[in-house]
Order: sequence, then structure tokens, then C-alpha cells
Amino acid sequence: MESIREIVSFSHSGVDHMWYPFAAKLDHNFSVISTETYYQLHDLMGFLRSMFATNNHSPELVRERNLSDSQRYLFGMKKRTECSITFVTERNKYTLRRCFVGRYSVEARLQKIGSSIIYHGQDVINMLGKFHKPFLITESSLYNNKSMIFKPDSEFRRSSMLALARNWANMVGIRDSSIDLDSGGNWSCNEEEDTFQSRSRRNNRKPLITPALRILTHLSQAVMRRRCYGTCPPIMSPFNVEKLNEFEAIAMLDLIKNVSIEEGLQFIVGINTKPEINSMVDAIETPKLSIYHS
Repeated sequence: MESIREIVSFSHSGVDHMWYPFAAKLDHNFSVISTETYYQLHDLMGFLRSMFATNNHSPELVRERNLSDSQRYLFGMKKRTECSITFVTERNKYTLRRCFVGRYSVEARLQKIGSSIIYHGQDVINMLGKFHKPFLITESSLYNNKSMIFKPDSEFRRSSMLALARNWANMVGIRDSSIDLDSGGNWSCNEEEDTFQSRSRRNNRKPLITPALRILTHLSQAVMRRRCYGTCPPIMSPFNVEKLNEFEAIAMLDLIKNVSIEEGLQFIVGINTKPEINSMVDAIETPKLSIYHS
């Protein structure tokens, strides 16, 4: 199987809350994509996951005789969305193009760049099933505290991942005493952690890991996977910066950038827009909806 090493660029003609066209060219190690709202960030993550998915290709749903019923009952009369993504494996460079109606892919094309090899339809889906795909992390409460990138298979690796996350937390001013990682790869807090100058009050309810700590757990897993296997697929993780000031957010993003460069990772962070942050971290900004208002 080929492993996807880098996402070079992607584009779409409009998806859900991001109904406007958007394209981005990504850095080899670290990129920040800033969306106007957190809803748009979720739409962007969903779009990228759909591009690599192998269980959402149903061209038969839009055959001419079924088109009317399909649109009415499955798609809600949604428009066609044209999407493209270019990525690199250890062997080749590819451009994947898919057309979606609602959540279903109805056309697919995969081209091996630099050759005459082009796959269509179900052959594309079969090829996608042979790739080690990027880790596109959502904030689903069912999975957000699990080790989805690298599950520790020994006490040494568990303690190493935990030490990495705790050390980085200290570096950016997050109190780390409550974060923990069990042998099953589940991250947790024994008490409500105080992030960046103790902003939250303690209570008796077991808390969720905050976005700032969560993204550090993703980074520690990526680093450990890279050190163990010599490679790690690209990581894209959302990071809600709403409750952070510009200095706190920039410190976090700068740390992730430096670690990604040092460890040879491609780490893509999606944030909700804060103008004072975007300019400092050279964020790729999605268009603001206000530009479409007359």
C-alpha cells in the first residue's frame, strides 16, 4: 500500500456553509487554514474526509431515470459540487477529482501525474482503498479523546507520548497536572485543567480535554508514529481559538509549526478566524461572506 505523505493543494466549488469556491495550496510541514466561523471549519473537514472516503460513491443515484427522486429524497435538490485534491505518496503524485451531489460522489477521476495513467469511477474508489490516508480529525465527542493517530503499544511509548504533551503544555503555559493517557490510548483529565492563567472554575464533574490540550495530544501521537514507523500521513486538526487571546493562540501555533518542521510532519490546523492571529501566523483565509453582500 502507498502512504499519502503530503497534501499539496485542494479546491472545491462550494460546500454547505462554505457555499463559495475555495482553493488552498499547503506548506510541506505546517499550514493554518482560517474560516470565518467554526461551522465552516467543520464543513471543510467534512469535505476533505469525503474526498478520501470509499463508502460514498453512488453514481447510479443520478442516472437520468432516477435523478428526480434521488434529488428529492436524498439530496434535497442540492447542486453539484466539483472538488479536487493533489497529494504525494512515497512513489507518485496524484490529482483526485470528484463530483458530489449532496454527500454522494457521482463522478470520480484519479490521475497519476507525470504519466498517462488515469482511473475513473469505481476504479478510483478501489485505488483509494489501497492508500494509507491522512488523519482528518473531527471533534466528535465519541472519539475526540482517543488516540486515533497512534495508539501506544508499550508502556515506554505511552509514557513518552504523555511526556511530550505535558512538556509542550508547560512550554505554552498550560498547567499539565491533570492530563493522563491510559494503556488503551484514551486521554483524560483527573480534574478540570486550568489553561492559560486559570480561567475556569473547578467542579465535581469530570471535564473534557480542552481544545488546546487536545491538539497537543494529536501532535504527540503524530510525532510518536513518525519516530516508530519513519513516516506519518498528514494530520489535519481543528483548533477552536475563541477563548484564547492572540498571544496564547500564536504560542500554540508556533509550537506546532516548530515541532512539525523538526519531526518532518505535515500538520494542518483549522481555526476560526481572528484577524489579529491570521496576520501573525500567515493563515490561509477563506473568503468572508460579507464580500458577497451588496
